[in-house]
Amino acid sequence: MAFHDGLALRGPVLFPFASLLSVLLLSGCGSTAPAIASTPPDYWQEVQLRYEDHTYSPTVHTVQLFKRGFELAPPVTFLDDLVPLVLRFDDLGPDIENYSYTVVHCSADWEPSDIMPGQYLEGAMTDYVPTGRQSYNTLQPFIHYELEVPNGNMRITRSGNYLLQVFRDNDPEDLVLTRRFLVGEQALQIDARILASRNVDLRDIAQQVDLTIRHPGLYVQDPFGDIHVTVLQNMRWDDARTGFKPRFVRDDELVYDHPDQGLFMGANEFRNFDLKNLRYATRNVGRIDPGIGAGVDDAFILPETKRNIRVYDNQQDLNGKYLVRNDLVDGDPLGADYVNVHFALPMGDRSMDDVFVYGGLSDFQCRKEFRMEWSPENSSYMTTLLLKQGFYDFTFVTLPRGSDVPDLTTIEGSHFQTENDYLVLVYLTDHSQRYDRLVGVRFLNSVRD
Repeated sequence: MAFHDGLALRGPVLFPFASLLSVLLLSGCGSTAPAIASTPPDYWQEVQLRYEDHTYSPTVHTVQLFKRGFELAPPVTFLDDLVPLVLRFDDLGPDIENYSYTVVHCSADWEPSDIMPGQYLEGAMTDYVPTGRQSYNTLQPFIHYELEVPNGNMRITRSGNYLLQVFRDNDPEDLVLTRRFLVGEQALQIDARILASRNVDLRDIAQQVDLTIRHPGLYVQDPFGDIHVTVLQNMRWDDARTGFKPRFVRDDELVYDHPDQGLFMGANEFRNFDLKNLRYATRNVGRIDPGIGAGVDDAFILPETKRNIRVYDNQQDLNGKYLVRNDLVDGDPLGADYVNVHFALPMGDRSMDDVFVYGGLSDFQCRKEFRMEWSPENSSYMTTLLLKQGFYDFTFVTLPRGSDVPDLTTIEGSHFQTENDYLVLVYLTDHSQRYDRLVGVRFLNSVRD
C-alpha cells in the first residue's frame, strides 16, 4: 500500500495516508569540504533531444517535477485550474550556470505537434531559470535550481502533452534536461476500475484496467481514429499502454470491456530505505560510514533477497517515488546532502539478463549507471549510487535482451493484491486545430477505487 494520497528520438542537438507521510516528513550537518562527484557514465555521451524524461548533463542530479505543494504528486495540471508544476534539480558543478527553458507541445504519442509556440503559449516563448542557490553544511557542494511552470512570464493555453526543456546560455542545442508533463481538460467522464483477469492463469498475479468513456457535449467524429487512450501504472512511461479501441459504441459512450492493453502485472510492493538522518542507521540501512577527507558518507542498504516465490506481504510504499529530506534542516533541499548508497542482491546464480536498481530514483528507466554488477566473490549483484538524502522506494528489475521494457516480476514476483496507482489519459485529435487535446484524466488506485 502507498503512503500518499517516457520515447521517440528527434533531431540532434499522492493523497491519503497523511499520518504516515508525516512520519516521513518528521523522521547531519557536516563540513563544507568538497566531495568528488562520480565519473560521468556513458549514458550522457549522446546529445540528442529526447521527447522523454532525460538528463543530458553529467553534473545534474535529483531532477524532480511535481505539482506545487505536493512533492509526491505526478506532473499533471489542468487548464481550468493551472496549479504550477515545480521543477527542482541540483548541479554538482562548481559554478552557477545561466539556464534557460521552454516547453514544447506534443501529440498523444509524444511527437512534436504541428502548431506553433504562439498557439499554445502566451508571454515568453523561452525564459531564464531563476538563479541557483548554493547548498550549505553539505559534504557534497551543489547549486540548487527551482522553476515553476506555467508562471507569470509563460502561460499555457492548450491542453495536451508537454516537454519541458532546460538548456545552457540560451542555446537550445546545449541541453541539460527534459521532462514530460501533462495539461488536461475535464471534457468527458472516465469510468474506470481495477479487476482480476478473466484468464484463470493470471487471476492471482495481474490487474485488469476496465474503462468506459462518456462524452456528452463533446463531438467525436471517429471514435476509433480520433480518441486515443493511454494508461500508466505508477507513472511508468516505459510501459505506457496505448492502442485501445472501443468494443462497443453507444451514442455518447465508448465501452472498452477488459481491453488487452489494460492488463498489467500487479508486480510487488516497492522496497524502500530511509536516509533522512545520517547520524544513525534507519529503516533498511545496515550502517553509515562517515565520509573520509573530501568524500561523502557511505550508506549500506541491508542485503535484499529475491521475492519471486514469496506470498504477498502488504508493506506500505510510495509506489516507486522518493522524497528529498534532511530531518535536521526542516526539509530544506539546500541542506540535504549526497550519499554513496551501496546495494547488494544475493543470488544463487547469475541472471541471464542485466539487473538494475529501478524506480523514481532512476526516472523509471533502466539507465546504465543503475545497472548492477555481478560479484562472484559475494554471489551477489552489487552497485553504488550517489543519491540525495531522503526516503526512497526502489525495486530490482531485469531487462530482457532486445527489450526496452524491464521485467518487474523475475526478482520481485507479482500479486493481484499489490497496491498500484494508475493514470488514464484520453486524447481527442482536433483536426481543425491540428493538435491532440488531453480531454480526460482519471487517477485510479488498485486498492482504494
